[in-house]
Amino acid sequence: MKRRVFLLILLIFTTSCTPKYIPLNMPDCPPPPPPIENVRVALVLGGGGFKGMAHVGVLEIFERHGIPIDLIVGTSVGSAIGALYADHPNAVDLKNKLMKVKKWEILDLSILNGLRSLFDLIAPIQGLYYENYLRKQLNSKEIEDLNIPLVVVTTDIINNEIYLIRSGPIVPAVHASSAVPPFFSPVKIYHRTLVDGGVLEPVPVTIAKKFNPKVIISIDIASKPETGGLSNMLNLTYKSISLYYYELSRLKCQCSDFDIHPNLEGLGLFDDDKKELLYERGLKN
Repeated sequence: MKRRVFLLILLIFTTSCTPKYIPLNMPDCPPPPPPIENVRVALVLGGGGFKGMAHVGVLEIFERHGIPIDLIVGTSVGSAIGALYADHPNAVDLKNKLMKVKKWEILDLSILNGLRSLFDLIAPIQGLYYENYLRKQLNSKEIEDLNIPLVVVTTDIINNEIYLIRSGPIVPAVHASSAVPPFFSPVKIYHRTLVDGGVLEPVPVTIAKKFNPKVIISIDIASKPETGGLSNMLNLTYKSISLYYYELSRLKCQCSDFDIHPNLEGLGLFDDDKKELLYERGLKN
């Protein structure tokens, strides 16, 4: 609870600050994406922080039953899991990789920067550790080189619209899709200011439909907030945001042919010490 209160304090105060952009050596625009055609099964991976381990459990079930995946559409942590799996489509190997990673290895969270963000243009998490981790894990460097086509969903926060990345460097695209405001600074690439794709598309089923797949399978890892009393306004704010995200996710999933919703109640966005449990919850679907 103390951790949630601290994060909410940062949320309230940093949203009024103009974020500091992370400079990246990027081309002015992504290269022309390869065509995505004849898609039988499109897999949609929703956002949810460390709860993304549940995605991996579901992927293992797909492999056991021989369910092919012709396209992955991911937002937030769904884009990260999607990129790692599309690079090396083996759920057990992916699980073993992710089980070893610790929160501090991918989240360069600075309490000092969090406090400075009350008065300065510095976000609590810069995202540099996150990028470094992804680069070490990925064999492919470009989205078009992945073994399974991937669509990375981001939000253009200046123009208030979804921005899809289908080609070019994988790491900055996934970083942008995962840049949850206000904890991560927005990522400025392709002359756009991009944040977490889950701001507008927590489970981007409507994006998958653009590619005319025969079947869309969505995995929604959002969970309803715990019931109970409200102790203060911070608690009320946290619960309101969580409930809104949950209901929006459920609404988005109504357009899929098969909606998988693992039971993740009581598990939080930052519960990296419960990865095994999250994985097992994914296996049960």
